[in-house]
Amino acid sequence: MKKTMKKTAFALMLLCLPTLPVWATTASAPVAFQTIPQVMVAFDDAQVYRKKAVTLGRLAHKAELGRVLPTYVAGSDGKPLLETENTISKDVVIARAPVPVSGAVYNEWLVPKTTWVDTYGELPMFDTFMPFKRIKTIKAIPITPEVLSLLGSEDGETAVIAVSWNAQGMKVYKDGYLTDAGYGIAPAEMQNSYEVVEE
Repeated sequence: MKKTMKKTAFALMLLCLPTLPVWATTASAPVAFQTIPQVMVAFDDAQVYRKKAVTLGRLAHKAELGRVLPTYVAGSDGKPLLETENTISKDVVIARAPVPVSGAVYNEWLVPKTTWVDTYGELPMFDTFMPFKRIKTIKAIPITPEVLSLLGSEDGETAVIAVSWNAQGMKVYKDGYLTDAGYGIAPAEMQNSYEVVEE
């Protein structure tokens, strides 16, 4: 009788095991913060910023069309961390931060040409990088613990927001910023690259 009960209990435990890793590793879906009224109302009185750092931009080489461009950011250890991968087309500008993420690895990303013109005023003329100064401004709100909670943060330090260019979303950080343009800015990036626009 006791042996049968032990075998039954052991069998039940084994049946439960396969579900545990799935439950433990399931990541929450990116959150569209534009659908959260408590977040969006904060933009009504938000500070206006403009990127003060230049952005390098160039047209794609013909040989690059159809290739995937990886976008790297600095990880918590200071090493390059893959953020997204997008396919190069004739309808985009390749943008680059002037300073490397680490060593010879640069933060490069793709910008639709229409968005580039709205943001920087004119398209690059060549397939070599040229500096551009942003003309478009953004509104940004601080990512406080309360905002992180509204975004479904699981660790109180980060959350993942939905963005148009990556189905996996974009990670945002406590003390960083959310923008009315639909993306997040890390704390150091805001401090180093943006300036307040006086109204």
